[in-house]
Amino acid sequence: MAFTSIQKIRFDDVDGAGIVYYPQYFHLCHAAFEDFFDSAAPVSYPELVVKRRLGFPTVAIQSEFYAPLSYGDIAIVELSVSEIGRSSLKLGYDIRRKRDGVLCFHGDITTVLVDLETLKPVGIDAELREILERFLSGPGPGTGTGTGS
Repeated sequence: MAFTSIQKIRFDDVDGAGIVYYPQYFHLCHAAFEDFFDSAAPVSYPELVVKRRLGFPTVAIQSEFYAPLSYGDIAIVELSVSEIGRSSLKLGYDIRRKRDGVLCFHGDITTVLVDLETLKPVGIDAELREILERFLSGPGPGTGTGTGS
């Protein structure tokens, strides 16, 4: 099962060619990650970062670009969980154009839950792990089919 976030492509997302500048795709992924916490997790991402002093910095990214997004497009960002480690989390992101459903981007982003005071990894607690497991992609008992390419 995937979590879906809708993002509008704004003027400051595009480059001189009028298409989304490639680093903005990573911004769209992170916005979907924050939306996921606001909608599906037991705590919002700002509460996690500011009050609990925990965060998920990115440690690895692999991505492919398939088709452009342009100013005014609506991006459908689908987030699925690929792997859950003790403190690490690998997420898959598919970004499609709403107007025609074309896949524009796929990324796999690995993050690690860290204590923001020490920057040391901490374990993902049982409550958050249970929620993340609902969004696992791939075959297996109790998991969805995923949406990655």
